Amino acid sequence: MQTKWKVLPLAFVLALSVGMFAACGENQSEQSDGSGQPQTDETNGYGYLCIEDQTVYINTDRNCTFAEITPIFTVPDKAEELTYTYDTDEINIENNIVTPLKREDATVNVRAESEHFSTTFRVTVDYIPLTGLEADPWYAVTDFTTKIATNATRCAAATSDATIFLGDSFMDDAFIGEYMSTYAADKNVLNAGISSTTSYHWEAMYSDIIGETSPKNIVIHLGTNNFYDIRASVKQTKESLIRLFKYLHTSYPTTNIYWFNITQRQDTAYSAQVTQTNADLANWCAQYDWITCVNTSPKISTSMLRDGVHPLTEYYSIFTDTLVNAGCEIVAKEE
Repeated sequence: MQTKWKVLPLAFVLALSVGMFAACGENQSEQSDGSGQPQTDETNGYGYLCIEDQTVYINTDRNCTFAEITPIFTVPDKAEELTYTYDTDEINIENNIVTPLKREDATVNVRAESEHFSTTFRVTVDYIPLTGLEADPWYAVTDFTTKIATNATRCAAATSDATIFLGDSFMDDAFIGEYMSTYAADKNVLNAGISSTTSYHWEAMYSDIIGETSPKNIVIHLGTNNFYDIRASVKQTKESLIRLFKYLHTSYPTTNIYWFNITQRQDTAYSAQVTQTNADLANWCAQYDWITCVNTSPKISTSMLRDGVHPLTEYYSIFTDTLVNAGCEIVAKEE
């Protein structure tokens, strides 16, 4: 994963949102030439440097997300390599990637400097407790203790060539099991889904189930229960899914991650939220080469559903075919 410099013309920066412009304005005011004046095109030709504030997460299990520092230089030809000064007890910055170090809330001021630029930005560390009085009930996984143990045992046999299907009931034996009995017969594939789970549950339990081995692929179906079971908002669902994706990438950096976007139900109460989430996360996934949004949702009609929610066995092939067409390499099982 690499972060590239972002260079924008001054006119574009001036058209940025009010919030971001205000942040850049604060940073620009610190870029002094010694006379107390900000460095600008007119004064020295270097323009402005802007860096947005960042947020990273860490949970009880020490699973953490990352954030990418994207410096914005208003004069592209004047972009310079930056060095960062910060509290190394709280965060780490390497190759412009920020990760948290301590399981505690923190706000860390970071100074970015080069020969001609100097500015500051903030990194907020949000600690997410998974158990105890301070934990959000959405992270409670005690109802799934038996299934977690069963799936952990199954995943213990996974190799670096394995493809693991995980997530909600779509990937649970009760629904995909019959299809997998044939599909996975000659493939290095296993499923570890758990019915009634949300992305919040998987934030809390993924590492217990997958274990320490980095599989070749992790394939996910999650999001529908966020809306229909716990009534989460689009914002909450997107934030949780993105946290989970980043947790997975941090824990298994060599693994390819594939997310089946959320399948629409016969019950259309949350269809608009599903559509919005699918669109937003497709755009988010497109930024990276380690995660792919697999666009199965428009291919599944209500006539293909056995109960208004889950596909009939014969239509699971739509998921696996679309997955392969999206670039997922499924390794054959060794003889």
